Amino acid sequence: MWCGVYIFSVVSRKCVSVPQNVYRLNIDEPVEAQENVSFGGSDRWWEQTDLTKLLLSSNKLTQLSEDIKLLPTLTTLDLHDNQLSSLPSALGELQELQQLRLSHNKLSSLPTEVCALKNLRFLTLQQNLLENVPEEIRQLGNLTELVNATYS
Repeated sequence: MWCGVYIFSVVSRKCVSVPQNVYRLNIDEPVEAQENVSFGGSDRWWEQTDLTKLLLSSNKLTQLSEDIKLLPTLTTLDLHDNQLSSLPSALGELQELQQLRLSHNKLSSLPTEVCALKNLRFLTLQQNLLENVPEEIRQLGNLTELVNATYS
């Protein structure tokens, strides 16, 4: 069994949605994650270890499912450069999350549940449609970097 960081990357693939099985992803063999993989049928390569990084940047995603909560071991979630206009409240259940990259989307608000991410250290919000950020964001004691050029 492999130990260490388990990453699933779907960067710059022009995806318009996240396949439902991604929310149940756990990578068994890192080599398998680099192959063209079908999420259908009997493929069960994702059931052995916990996913820590989910990289979905530079696609055309318009929404993220509430099922994101099924990935509780995520430490990094990269959603920058997509078409997201809202985020699921279930993001607040990702208690291990340390990095959340949301820049270059169409977000007009940030769910207050994001303010429950006590381990969050890095948050990017620039190039969105945000008019404000929840005041509760100040309660995130581990947040060391908040990048938000369009809101100050």
